[in-house]
Amino acid sequence: MRRIIIFILLFSLAAIELKAQATLLMGEKAMTQDTNFSLSFVIKSANASVETPNYKFPELPGLRKLGVSRSKATDIQNGEPVYSFTYSQYYQAPMPGTLLIPPAEVIVNQQSLKMEGFALIISPSEQKEEVVEENKAQIEDLFKGQNSVFLAVTSTQFQPFVGQGFTLKFSLFIPDDNVTRFSFDRNDVQIPALIQKIKPKNCWEESFGLQEVKVSKVVYKNKKYTEYRFFQSTFFALDAKQIVIPALSLALLKNAEKVIFSSKPFVISPKELPNHPLKGKVPVGDFRLEESLSKSQVQTGDSVIYVSSVVGDGNSILWDSKLMESDYFLNFIPLGTQSSVYPYGDKMLGNKTEKILIIPSQPGKFALKSYFNWIFFNTRTATYDTLRSEANLAVSGQPSDRLLNTQSETMLLYRGVEKLLSDKMEAYHWKDWRLILNVLLGLILVWLVFLMTKAKK
Repeated sequence: MRRIIIFILLFSLAAIELKAQATLLMGEKAMTQDTNFSLSFVIKSANASVETPNYKFPELPGLRKLGVSRSKATDIQNGEPVYSFTYSQYYQAPMPGTLLIPPAEVIVNQQSLKMEGFALIISPSEQKEEVVEENKAQIEDLFKGQNSVFLAVTSTQFQPFVGQGFTLKFSLFIPDDNVTRFSFDRNDVQIPALIQKIKPKNCWEESFGLQEVKVSKVVYKNKKYTEYRFFQSTFFALDAKQIVIPALSLALLKNAEKVIFSSKPFVISPKELPNHPLKGKVPVGDFRLEESLSKSQVQTGDSVIYVSSVVGDGNSILWDSKLMESDYFLNFIPLGTQSSVYPYGDKMLGNKTEKILIIPSQPGKFALKSYFNWIFFNTRTATYDTLRSEANLAVSGQPSDRLLNTQSETMLLYRGVEKLLSDKMEAYHWKDWRLILNVLLGLILVWLVFLMTKAKK
């Protein structure tokens, strides 16, 4: 009996732990037809990778179920990384109005996440329906000569740089004016086998996490299609070897008879990066810097929080954390790092955010570009580029070292160094000004003794 009670207690504790790890998130309850409602759950783990959970999102009346996306975020807590995995199911509203959504549940690894009922307000669309693609030439090539049902594997890039992301999609397109009725035939067997043929081996993959067929409407030259998307992932080539995407064949049923549709094969040819000392060591993509200072004017000894976010379509795992070394002027204390990867349109975006506490010890004006910069290969300009901080910090008050007054007009040496610190990319770290001053004072004393001795003679 005691063993049974212990087993029940352990089972209960395990259930409580699982429930704490899976959290339900809901999207906005007021939206337009241009946006989608989302239901998400988050699983936190100390491991950088976890096995994809078994989950089931509910059918919501009045909404069309679309695809599932996945994102991963990393946060540093007490010096240890904590990973968050988010799975989001998107729902599309066919028309404006107010929908009464009843209570529902999301099942995650046999755990039930309850959702209360609510009213969803959908405003009329502000945009015309259109095909959302990155490259107009790709749209022309995809739909050219296609007047009936067709199968397609597409790529956003055919000549990416090594390390640059390209997104592969595998879809079936059926025109809305198609009069022939088709039905799927054993997709649970066909689709997984076809997806394995698509995935290149010499690439890093970031999956969009489609576990169900994503159904959406697209329009090309006023002709409407229904797209059934089976697969979507972003890949980053690890070398310059050619990537061959073979032709795929999918069987559909037409009046109980099998009909085969095939996609076109193509080749992706990654390009080598230009020679550079940092080749292969820095991210490749198109990035931007978002930054903020909690205060731009402080007193010596006060603290200010600097937050930097490097956002772009490249593989952000290569960004190094800014382990800044404190110098005579500013002290740096890292507070936390968070990295995430999430789908946005046809791209997989990365975001590396760092929070750093700055405590100034000397007054003056400091350009943070001397401390914070991020080097990467810019795929838009095909050159190595640098993101530099544009933040400036003005510090007033007494210096922490009273023997050195950095605001004195007579301290020309210090002011020259301060100007170098603000204007140059390379920061000069002066470790001990007291030692320098003591040496100078010692030389002056020796010179005075020499003069006095000479005068006595």
